[in-house]
Amino acid sequence: MPKIIYFLTGASGVGKTTLTENLKEKYRWDDNWVFLHFDSIWVPEPEEMIEQYGSWENWQRETTYMWIEKMIREYGEEKTVVFEGQVNLEFIQDGFDKHDFSNYRIILVDCNTEVMKERLIELRGQAELFNQDMINWLNFLRTQATGLWAEIIDTSNKTEQEVIWDFERIKP
Repeated sequence: MPKIIYFLTGASGVGKTTLTENLKEKYRWDDNWVFLHFDSIWVPEPEEMIEQYGSWENWQRETTYMWIEKMIREYGEEKTVVFEGQVNLEFIQDGFDKHDFSNYRIILVDCNTEVMKERLIELRGQAELFNQDMINWLNFLRTQATGLWAEIIDTSNKTEQEVIWDFERIKP
């Protein structure tokens, strides 16, 4: 089977990391699965992003391109790569297009704002993340996903197992 890259994106609290960790556990014995997290790299302070890249958005674009190049170059043909991070969907699509790589799927992991609020405030203790900027980001990503025909997994009222099943229904 040829390499496939699944790029999971979404706002904070929607379930990206939970899905990734559950898949990692399920496929822990399968050497053909690779799991990567955008945030595993060092994330500079906003001032440094602006100084080096001109804006936060430019930093995210260039870092997304770097990750995509790494996934394409470093992982063999038999690999299933699952990459998770909060990324503008257009940057993802452009990054794969730059390398003429088509065997990928962009998946927006999503949930309603009430579930997001509960996860961020009650479960994660990160009330500062539940704000209008995050809600705007959530809505922006939804609009992008619809416009780009990306897959959407809504985790709002599903068990972790049901979310895994939704992921596994997405075919390369």
